[in-house]
Amino acid sequence: MKVAIFSLAFAVLASTSAHAQVVGEGVRWCGDYGSPAEDMPEEFGQFAFMIGDFDVQFLDWNVETESWGEPRPYFAHWNGRYGMGGRAIIDEWYAPGFGYRETSGAGVNIRIWDADEGIWKTAWHNTASNQVLDLRQQVLEDGRLHLWQVYPEGSDRNIWFETYENGEWARITQARDEDSGEWVNSVSLYARPADCGTE
Repeated sequence: MKVAIFSLAFAVLASTSAHAQVVGEGVRWCGDYGSPAEDMPEEFGQFAFMIGDFDVQFLDWNVETESWGEPRPYFAHWNGRYGMGGRAIIDEWYAPGFGYRETSGAGVNIRIWDADEGIWKTAWHNTASNQVLDLRQQVLEDGRLHLWQVYPEGSDRNIWFETYENGEWARITQARDEDSGEWVNSVSLYARPADCGTE
């Protein structure tokens, strides 16, 4: 019975527009996303995949099948653009239910490339916690664009971004297995380009 109810609920959500599933009104840019400043280095393009408007699904790792499970029956919204004269990437996050559910917050990243240190320095502001996080991102030896928290000290997680075809991308989070101490997949925030045709 629970499976049937879940399937029905997911089908109802899927039959509505993505905009209705994501958040309230007024969270999409669907317009001029700016462009990088002409003198920005090649590394500034590492976050180019995030420029635009995206609907985001949550996928949990299934330990038994060792694969990503079915997406949760709701969406978040993530958009990015070039700011500060093309010298920063500014991206906004809107949690599921933002605009009509009080507990759903929004946040903004301001990502700046530090050419001297060869690393992204990011400030994350969130309306749910009213706390500013100091983050770093860098392409490490495995070729992945990793993210970690500098201040305040956060939980032990392994986070990186992956890019796919058709403008899709994901932020993958791993947590340590309590028994083995090894990294195991936890959550994938899977982003697909949003439909801006109705804006």
